[in-house]
Amino acid sequence: MSLPEDLVDLIFEHPHPTQYKIVLLGDPKTGKTTLVSRFTERNLEHKPTAGADITYKKIPVRSKRGDVEISAIFWDLAGQPQFDQVRPVFLEGAHAVLYVFDVTSEHTLINIPKWVKIVRENIGKDVPGILVGNKIDLWSKRQVMKEDALKFAAKLKAPYYETSAITGESVFPAFGMAIQKAVSYRWKV
Repeated sequence: MSLPEDLVDLIFEHPHPTQYKIVLLGDPKTGKTTLVSRFTERNLEHKPTAGADITYKKIPVRSKRGDVEISAIFWDLAGQPQFDQVRPVFLEGAHAVLYVFDVTSEHTLINIPKWVKIVRENIGKDVPGILVGNKIDLWSKRQVMKEDALKFAAKLKAPYYETSAITGESVFPAFGMAIQKAVSYRWKV
């Protein structure tokens, strides 16, 4: 479910203390939109992202002070070069970043440092990142081995998850970690 434009403006300018902005970055066709759709239980029909696609999910959380409901707002940013100019605006206020690559396309992992650099230059080096290797259901086409991705994640000092947006494998743990990191980051800052 995408948010209405007037609500997006309100959230962007005045985030509520129970709202957490999580950005998905990576090359085109790595499965970012399908990952968000799987996690938010939205229709899995593929559609190219034009700039940014904003989706949210309300999540019940148990805390020592009682049950609360938080809103995770996912900003799925297009990876095409024509969106380079507007991307910094969409990054503003992010509490965590999911860096997504396609395990069947080695160059999408090789390009992750470019995405990390964009985040660091625009919103700082302290925003937590999670590395996600997507499309593990396409095992016969795999180009990136898990061991190599884990080494890469260690250099980034980021948790690593291998997911399949199609089957749903490890999607919820990856997004759960992103939400956890977002909450910790927001209250640390």
